[in-house]
Amino acid sequence: MSNPDLSLQANETLLRCVLDAIPDWLWVKDLHGVHLACNTAYAAHLGALPQDVVGTTDAFWFGEEAAHAITQTDQLALQAGATTTFEGPMPSPLGNDPTLYEVIKTPIHDAQGRTIGILGMGRNIQARKDSEALLRDTSEQLELAIIGADLGRWDHDLATEKGYFLDERSSAMLGRTAVEAHIGRAWGHMIHPDDLPATLDAMRAHLIGAAPAYEAEYRARHADGHWVWMSNRGKVVQFSQDGKPLRMVGTLMDISKRKQVEGELLATQAQLQTTLQEIEQLAFHDTLTSLPNRRLLVDRMETALAASQRNHRHGAVLFLDLDKFKYLNDSHGHEVGDLVLQEVARRLQQCVRAIDTVARLGGDEFVVLLQDLSAQADDARLHTSAVGHKILASLNEPYQLRDTEHTTTPSIGATLFLGADVAVSELIRRADEAMFEAKAEGRNTLCFNGKIGL
Repeated sequence: MSNPDLSLQANETLLRCVLDAIPDWLWVKDLHGVHLACNTAYAAHLGALPQDVVGTTDAFWFGEEAAHAITQTDQLALQAGATTTFEGPMPSPLGNDPTLYEVIKTPIHDAQGRTIGILGMGRNIQARKDSEALLRDTSEQLELAIIGADLGRWDHDLATEKGYFLDERSSAMLGRTAVEAHIGRAWGHMIHPDDLPATLDAMRAHLIGAAPAYEAEYRARHADGHWVWMSNRGKVVQFSQDGKPLRMVGTLMDISKRKQVEGELLATQAQLQTTLQEIEQLAFHDTLTSLPNRRLLVDRMETALAASQRNHRHGAVLFLDLDKFKYLNDSHGHEVGDLVLQEVARRLQQCVRAIDTVARLGGDEFVVLLQDLSAQADDARLHTSAVGHKILASLNEPYQLRDTEHTTTPSIGATLFLGADVAVSELIRRADEAMFEAKAEGRNTLCFNGKIGL
């Protein structure tokens, strides 16, 4: 047969263990405000042990004034007949405690439903309140920043097909009413078809963790039908337990003006580049034939001399003058003469390699620069002679211009060079003298350093 006293003692011990296991402050008072029980946490707040608190009133611990205020809140809960919650500091005999607490008071009833006392519970909520205040301040600052930056916001429930929501500011950017801010849409349905693939790639990269955030620029359809350039940025803010993205949030910015400025800037840059190319063409090329002029020829010859010095390979200069060109000009007019010069330029370019240069010095005078021929002078001379005779054959072909056939022949002077021990002007002079030797030999021939042919 069990002992009732032992059973009661066991229940009291269990109750005490339960009360002390609760980190919040717990206390029980009768209708006269006398403490019937409390846990260790509440007693420690008073600087006492639980057994020291039982049988005392609030006035004993806090004084008459504070006790009166506590009694008033007790009465409110008792009169309401339901759980009542208060927020504020809790007095302590150990000193002033500015910490904010949440106090919950609940009437206690006996088996017949009569009110016999009140249960109180106190919880420190200072950290929570500080966090709420910080979150509120941060949210307000973020809202001000978004307004100042003229940004809109969006929220995307990834688990729902039509879970993409724009806020009122984003809706206004696209010419839509505030009512439409509450309508869920399928993501990407307003994006220009040409921009959708790159935007999808950016979204996938973030969702699989390859990019820290989603960033994209695309055109979105305005309510009136035109396209608006948007800058879109966002991040996943919620994941499932297995790491699957569930929700994204982000911002939208209308960048149409920036895109317009960028387009105008690109157009200006292209126009400037064209102008620079035209200036360079005028500065370094002959306006009639588009061949390099004397200025560019001198620059390339200096480069060729330096390369010859480094590589120990010969180069050559050919000086051409068209025979009896003045007679052709006088007989058929300058327009025909210009056409002949243009055709001569074209044929000369077909006779040389890409690394070689054909230039027009002026009038009917042309210069051909041959580079990287051979380390052996005889081989270089042979190469130069072959090119010269190729030019002779090409320029001797008739010129069919304006339904009339014309003919002209060249006199060519050639000279070799090796290294950079001779000036560009000297090379041109030597080739020019060789050309006059060719004219003296009867024209339409190649004279190599005063010798016909080779």
